[in-house]
Amino acid sequence: MLTTGSIDYRLNEGLQLRQMPVQEFAVVAHMNGIRNASKSKLFEAFRGVKALQNETAIQLWALWQEVEELCQRSAPLILDLSDGEQVYNWLVIQRKMKQTIKYDAADVQEILADGK
Repeated sequence: MLTTGSIDYRLNEGLQLRQMPVQEFAVVAHMNGIRNASKSKLFEAFRGVKALQNETAIQLWALWQEVEELCQRSAPLILDLSDGEQVYNWLVIQRKMKQTIKYDAADVQEILADGK
């Protein structure tokens, strides 16, 4: 039984809200190295047949949060999430941008510290 508030339930709701096919989310999960997140496992979880393993659910939720952030950053444009490989590529770009910003912030801190 799919429990309201469970990660499985929230993932399913999020995918439906953003109109991302389950099989494409499974592609993104696979490309991110998340195990036990095949299309069939996700469908079982979303139908309430068999819940996702805790570790898998946590990893998938973290991945979904990244996808959600990507969608929010693109607003008011609506991203087409129907191609898992493309979504993965967008996530890679988003991660690289975050790393660049992180390094730039560290450089600024270093420059400020040297100037004192």
